[in-house]
Amino acid sequence: MTNKLEKIILIDDSGADNYYHQMIVEKAKVCKMVTAYDHAGDALNMLGDAVKNKQRLPDLIFLDINMPVIDGWEFLNRYEGIVPQDLRHPVIIILSTSVNPSDHERAESHPSVTAYCSKPLSADKLRDIVDQYFS
Repeated sequence: MTNKLEKIILIDDSGADNYYHQMIVEKAKVCKMVTAYDHAGDALNMLGDAVKNKQRLPDLIFLDINMPVIDGWEFLNRYEGIVPQDLRHPVIIILSTSVNPSDHERAESHPSVTAYCSKPLSADKLRDIVDQYFS
């Protein structure tokens, strides 16, 4: 599988998780570019700039839930205010270690969330996601 996607972004406050997941994505060669954000606010700024400048949005976003300052749920609320409904929206996958059943339920019922995936991301999980949502 080679470069099916243009861009994947990872949003997680854990530098170690971002590093590991970025290596998984790069080794799988499923996209041309992968960018990791330690702060959800930085990712929101990038998305806002992309919308403003009429640039292509990422194809896929992996989003952690439990982060300081702006958690995954707040990110989603702000995201919906930034990205107009008429644009092609990224596939958003919650990527979390949360074992709280309400987080799973909330993710499954959230209109902007495509799926919930437990950490860590593996090459097999990544390929399954790409095959399922981008074939």
